[in-house]
Amino acid sequence: MLYSLTLYALLGTGLAASIGFLVLHRPRRFFRTVEINASWWIIIVGLWYARSLVLLGIRGVSPEHEWWDTVLSLGLLAAIDALLLVRFFSYLAYMRDHPEKPPTAS
Repeated sequence: MLYSLTLYALLGTGLAASIGFLVLHRPRRFFRTVEINASWWIIIVGLWYARSLVLLGIRGVSPEHEWWDTVLSLGLLAAIDALLLVRFFSYLAYMRDHPEKPPTAS
């Protein structure tokens, strides 16, 4: 039970961070090199997290896991969440320091 709640929390946090970044960033020209570098990996991870949340809701969690499987899955999710949160909060700091128009918004 604790494992599934932790998975929901980590996946929800990552999905919220990726959606939050995309809402703030407002990418408009998706096929420019700058946008591919700034936004696409966040879009891909957000879609992956959304898929994982839906599948977790449908299938649930199988209770028989080895300890290393649990540590690996939670550790990787926590690391990806940390990257998404750093991206989100660093963009908030950038917007605070540069209150004029964001660089990629047209």
